Amino acid sequence: MISVAACDLQPIVLEGLKAVLAPSEELEFIGGSASLDDTAGQLEQRHPAILMVDRGFGMHALLEWLATARRQFPDTQIVIWASSISDLECFRALQGGARGILRKNSSLAALFHCLKTVARKEIWTENLFFSQDSPLGRARNRPLTPREQQVADLVAKGMKNREIAETLGIATGTVKIHLMHIFEKTGIRDRFELALHGLRMACDPAEPGLEKIPARPERIENRVPAEQIK
Repeated sequence: MISVAACDLQPIVLEGLKAVLAPSEELEFIGGSASLDDTAGQLEQRHPAILMVDRGFGMHALLEWLATARRQFPDTQIVIWASSISDLECFRALQGGARGILRKNSSLAALFHCLKTVARKEIWTENLFFSQDSPLGRARNRPLTPREQQVADLVAKGMKNREIAETLGIATGTVKIHLMHIFEKTGIRDRFELALHGLRMACDPAEPGLEKIPARPERIENRVPAEQIK
């Protein structure tokens, strides 16, 4: 049984999560709290497999808390759930140690898939979530050149085009051309999804390479300009 705890500003949300998970034979809701301080005590006492934390506490406070929680409670996988979250916030949360990003208006199927995936210590976001019968196109399964792979790796580290150009000793325009080729070959639609895949690969090297991504995933709302990811 996968134990799930939650920290949310609204008690009714905790009750709703408890009710939703009650029928599950794989997931067990073991309690919730309304403050990050109380949640730290809950983690110490209950050691849940997964903790869901409300983005409503504010990203700055949440990222600071996340850094501490990951050091003190490495066995608990953390999911940030939010009414809305930007790509930049999503990327920084995953870099900071979160393993899942889930919107509160997601489907129950997405909720259960997220929790089960994160329990396996894999990264989950809606950008990486898709069904087998998705109408979205398949990746083109064309291998990247060594230079394209270098560019992809640096994007996954959060670098901007200018920083990538300086690191590789090439022009910024050349970086853009490489990115265009990467998107065309892999079926990935933008650098944010490319960065997410890089984080996923870093957590699980057994994941398929870029040229083997099985399908184009759906987008997260509130996308920020790609150049802001850093």
